[in-house]
Amino acid sequence: MPLYEPSPYEVLGIPLTAGVREINLAVGPAVKKGRYSRQQIQEAAALLRSPDRRLELDVQQPLPPEPVTGVAELLAPALAEPLLVIDRPPLPPAEAFLVLRRAELAADFTEPQPAGVDPEPPVPARFAADLSVLPPIDLPD
Repeated sequence: MPLYEPSPYEVLGIPLTAGVREINLAVGPAVKKGRYSRQQIQEAAALLRSPDRRLELDVQQPLPPEPVTGVAELLAPALAEPLLVIDRPPLPPAEAFLVLRRAELAADFTEPQPAGVDPEPPVPARFAADLSVLPPIDLPD
């Protein structure tokens, strides 16, 4: 499958304003040129002869871009400066880099020794659980 599918106008070599007579007259020279197959040329002519299908095609296809004159003058101020400027800070001196040793790194990840027999701290008496924290219960008879 081609990446670019030519428009029927391009296949027949006619302008967008061509009428039915110009379409019919363009079929013969398009076949003689041999750039496109006879089937492509016939399909393009049939599509352009049908007013509904031609209108649908014209609405879906964008117009070709108009040539721009004076592009160099328009872009001259922008092209005078470099397009991408990267200001990188200078590298610090070698003495400023941090050196990690395996023994120091291993010490950071070792488990701490337990401080006492009971690893959990004691709960103050005012926060201890007693019967006052339970909701009232109705006992059945």
